[in-house]
Amino acid sequence: MSTTSKASAEGRPLRAALGSTITASAAPYGYTLTIWSSGAVLIRSHGSPSVGDVFVFVAGALIGFDLLGLLASGPLARRESIQRRQDRVLAAALNWAAVGASVGAVALLAEIPSWVPWLLAPLAATVVYLLAAALQLALVALGDPASGPARRPSI
Repeated sequence: MSTTSKASAEGRPLRAALGSTITASAAPYGYTLTIWSSGAVLIRSHGSPSVGDVFVFVAGALIGFDLLGLLASGPLARRESIQRRQDRVLAAALNWAAVGASVGAVALLAEIPSWVPWLLAPLAATVVYLLAAALQLALVALGDPASGPARRPSI
């Protein structure tokens, strides 16, 4: 085996591992940026939260996540998943849109002068981010001829 071929073959496991790591981390990474930024926007508008505000913030995020979880679960026998790594990596590259839309929604809600944004902002951030990320993935999968009709999700 030539030196070039050997180096190329040795780089494949690292590239595959990096691809797997990016694929597995994409949605949690985008959501982490979204929820942290949401808290930062609220703190900028309302000051440091009280302990009660923090619990309200957590409740809002959990309510948003649980609502979408119930919506997405449906009958377990009918649950589909997009597993093609290339689709998931490309959709993750579009996280700018999902994170930006989520933080934009939070910035609007942060203008409400009460404790209500501590509940509604993380709820909206969660719902907007997860729906936008899902839409990105569905659009990428729909546009991929390799997905084939049996693999294409319905929007």
